[in-house]
Amino acid sequence: MFLNRCFILAAAFSVLSLTLFAQEKEEGELEKPEPPADPPNIVMIFIDDMGYADPSCFGNPKMKTPHIDRLAAEGLKLTNFYVNSPICSASRVALTTGQYPARWGVHSYLNSRKKNAERGMKNYLSAGAPTTAKMLKKAGYATAHFGKWHMGGGRDVDDAPLPKAYGFDESLVSFEGLGDRLIIEGNGLAAQSEKLGKGKLTKTPKHKTTEIYVDRSIDFIERNKDGKFYLRMFPNDVHDAFIPAPGEQEKWADVTENPEEQKFFAVLAEMDRQIGRLVKRIDELGLAEKTLIIFTSDNGPTDWPRYYRSGLEPPGFTGQYFGRKWSLFEGGIRMPFIARWKGKVPEGRTDSTSPVAAIDLSPTFAKLTGAEIPEGVTLDGVDQSSVLLGGASGRSKSIFWQYGAPHAKLMPGNPKFHSPSLAVRDGDFKLLINRDGTDAHLFNLIEDPREENNLVKSQPAKAAELFGKIKVWAVDVGLEIEEAATPQLPLERPESLAISINGKTVEGKNKGVRLVDRRGMMRIQKGNVIDFAKADSPDVIGKEIQITVELIETESKRGVIVAQGGNRNGYSLYLKGGRVYFSVCRDWKRTIAASKYEIKSYPAVLEARLLKGGRQEVLISGYTRGTAEAKGLLEVQPGDGLQVGSDLIQPAGDYESPFPFDGVIRKIKIDTAKPPVSERFVE
Repeated sequence: MFLNRCFILAAAFSVLSLTLFAQEKEEGELEKPEPPADPPNIVMIFIDDMGYADPSCFGNPKMKTPHIDRLAAEGLKLTNFYVNSPICSASRVALTTGQYPARWGVHSYLNSRKKNAERGMKNYLSAGAPTTAKMLKKAGYATAHFGKWHMGGGRDVDDAPLPKAYGFDESLVSFEGLGDRLIIEGNGLAAQSEKLGKGKLTKTPKHKTTEIYVDRSIDFIERNKDGKFYLRMFPNDVHDAFIPAPGEQEKWADVTENPEEQKFFAVLAEMDRQIGRLVKRIDELGLAEKTLIIFTSDNGPTDWPRYYRSGLEPPGFTGQYFGRKWSLFEGGIRMPFIARWKGKVPEGRTDSTSPVAAIDLSPTFAKLTGAEIPEGVTLDGVDQSSVLLGGASGRSKSIFWQYGAPHAKLMPGNPKFHSPSLAVRDGDFKLLINRDGTDAHLFNLIEDPREENNLVKSQPAKAAELFGKIKVWAVDVGLEIEEAATPQLPLERPESLAISINGKTVEGKNKGVRLVDRRGMMRIQKGNVIDFAKADSPDVIGKEIQITVELIETESKRGVIVAQGGNRNGYSLYLKGGRVYFSVCRDWKRTIAASKYEIKSYPAVLEARLLKGGRQEVLISGYTRGTAEAKGLLEVQPGDGLQVGSDLIQPAGDYESPFPFDGVIRKIKIDTAKPPVSERFVE
């Protein structure tokens, strides 16, 4: 049973809340701060899609980032810093509010109204949310945000609040926000943003954006140097597509043959230069000892499937950490972190023991500045000012994450990086798990930072303890959780998986698909596929075809279940909007049989038939729900092999390949036979 609130968990939460309250008092987050004698200016640099090891001071193996390195040498590095989501919008909400993004209905990236609604997402961060900027503004700080926003506005969302509503006196954002903003030339989403109005629009090539943001930042600092200021500078140079200035990519040809990596290095080098320019001006103004500079990133580096399909490694480095963007493994959420405040933050030090999270920065800034957290507001983060000033953390509060079903659709291109949808770090231990208890991974991060040794089997009590904490947290932030679920070992990912073809068991190469049980139930996540060689694919020339599959569940209600061939000759069984489609391509002519209505209940047995004369039929649980006429059987063997879960090359249906499926299926059968034998297909 899935639930948002239940008596048992609510009671458990009330007990745990008393314990956490005591811990929070010890950690200082609820105490009214005494105004410090010298509250700092704060400059928050939040990079878009920078991996843990992209700065050379954190281990970049191929290039140097001298200006970022200098900042680290003059300050403190944290190697256990976490953002609170592996994707942009949710990560930014956590940093902005000091609260988990689930509290505000932002679980993934903000998209169009329709796409947001499909994923149970809000269209923007509520203007009523507590923000660091509001808090500091009330404490007498001038406030500004220059750079990527992506907390509302853009696409077709024209009613999102402007940055001023969140406490910023000045702002210049990109097309993923409203108010004064930069319109990136040649960007389709930026063109949509132009139609929304709501601010001064400035067109620019992407490679100039950070220079413009730094220009605005320097101007803001110069005008407010004699007072107190809070500045956010959020570059997005290293978010793909990487678009360097003309002639810059070629400078990296001797470093790497990967053209995407060449472009990535070029834009990273330019971003490093611009950050150096900003820090230099702060120092020239005599503000180094009056200004706390924070440098970190919103999530791990890109992992779009297109890189792997083209035979390239995606740009960006995570060092020893497993996973990338869109993953709750360490590479998706553990970020580089630098703090510099000359004379206050110890120089040249690395703290490799203190877990700190993005939600901690708001209460930390409150402590350092003397700003008051508004009455009635409880922040999820804890004050970590002692860590920034060179002391120990003493953290006793767990850090939680949620990313995945049912809210998030984007998944890493490398299926190995697909993670469970919930996670917690508690002391040395980290548990990743789905809301129904499946796919549990337990790691001791001190002994196993690479997340290679799953301890669920050897330490079941610890796994159960941490899952209990996740359950209480999930109820508190409004997430669905299964009350009675217990941690279960990860599903198997064998090298090959089999289906039935003409009554025989035929194996295909498995790329990420997991077995749910020993009866052959398969969980396919976006990007997973079973790929059959052409020699092992069905011979369909002049034959009737019947595909049968039992669909157990799907939240996305879209994607290819079975496909063979492409848009010249081939067939495909797929879902769109919960409806069942069966497409047949004969000599470049495509005909499609489709169910009139969505699947009403699960599990459901889906059947697709191509019969003598070319009649196509779609059946759901034994009832014919759609027909079409293909004018005959296939006369040429498809050039592409059979796939389950995606259509990898040319599309056999009316979609763009690979059109991946996301859900659970079993009992896949494909039967072919020379006509007239249609009656044997009827059960």
